[in-house]
Amino acid sequence: MIPLTPAERDIHRVLSNRARQADPAKPREACLTYKELGLMIDPEGQNPGMSRPPFRTLFPALGNVSKYEVQHGRPMLSALVVAQDTRVPGPGFVELARHLELPVSNPDTYWEDELRGVADFWSVHNPVLLLDSAVDRLRDELGAIKAAIRRLSDA
Repeated sequence: MIPLTPAERDIHRVLSNRARQADPAKPREACLTYKELGLMIDPEGQNPGMSRPPFRTLFPALGNVSKYEVQHGRPMLSALVVAQDTRVPGPGFVELARHLELPVSNPDTYWEDELRGVADFWSVHNPVLLLDSAVDRLRDELGAIKAAIRRLSDA
């Protein structure tokens, strides 16, 4: 499991709070720009890679937050973060989803589907769902380990 750095935990806190307040019928309204997020995390501008283009430290941190979420069986929180001019995430969003082996059947609609998933999951305000998703992921991992052990013992 991936650990989160202090900055990544700050990003996770901001995005999960934003997702909890999202209206599942209008998930785009919960989105914020890379710059807005960067300034929330680094309001003093001490880390320009976090709060100013080209966001050299923000992008990898967002990726780690999404990896963390996927490892816990949840949708990618970075779906809430978009470019200011296009109001959609950059191409790295779908690239990350593919890298994480998520089912990206249509790259043109994947972000919107994931954004709806984020809003639907987090806006329920049900801590049991958070725990359930973590337990489900753990069960899947244990199943994979069990299968690997069986293969090794059969060999």
